[in-house]
Amino acid sequence: MSQANINNITPTISLSTAQTVPLLLASVALEELSLAHLMNAEAEKLQFVLGTLRTPGREFSPAAVSLTNLLNLDSSVQRTIRDVIKKEMLLEFKFENILDLIGTLCSIQMTAREVNPCLFIIPGTVTCSGVVVPFPVTINFELFINGVLAAQATITFASGAFVVSVSFDTGTTGTATVTATTTVNGQTVSTAVSFNVNCPGSGAAPGSGAAPGSGGGFLAIEPPV
Repeated sequence: MSQANINNITPTISLSTAQTVPLLLASVALEELSLAHLMNAEAEKLQFVLGTLRTPGREFSPAAVSLTNLLNLDSSVQRTIRDVIKKEMLLEFKFENILDLIGTLCSIQMTAREVNPCLFIIPGTVTCSGVVVPFPVTINFELFINGVLAAQATITFASGAFVVSVSFDTGTTGTATVTATTTVNGQTVSTAVSFNVNCPGSGAAPGSGAAPGSGGGFLAIEPPV
């Protein structure tokens, strides 16, 4: 017997492992919130029957309640609380699995350090489970100047600890952003670092036929020599 399927439905879900973690945590939080509402409803049920429920602007006058009614109500509340406790145990297991998943994630960390107004050093690390990866890593870098893509470079490093240098032509000013993307253990991870550039000088005049990158453009992104 073939597996049941629904025709003409071909959903495409493109999420990385890192992107699923906040969604999973949010699902746990929403389920906890729903359980809190259930517990509050059970508490208000008891308060109403006992005549202790106080709501501003409203008066509640419950009918006469016998001991049998109270015992039946207490049994109902206990059943609900037992069900909530079971759900809490499942949520704990789910939360622990999410923590284990977080522990296996890979990530990139980078910072930018100014050497001089026209040269910046960007050290960084690629880590998995909080440990710098010990094997060669190929990283794709992109440089944006004032939001415009200025250059790209793909560099292979001996390990997850890396340093690149970014130099600018004279006359370059504005905000520079360097993004780094790599794939490690089947996970594609990316990060970015932004910094202000004020490389003095006039640069090449517009229309002078200078090579791309001169007069405020990108000069180099490479491992420092």
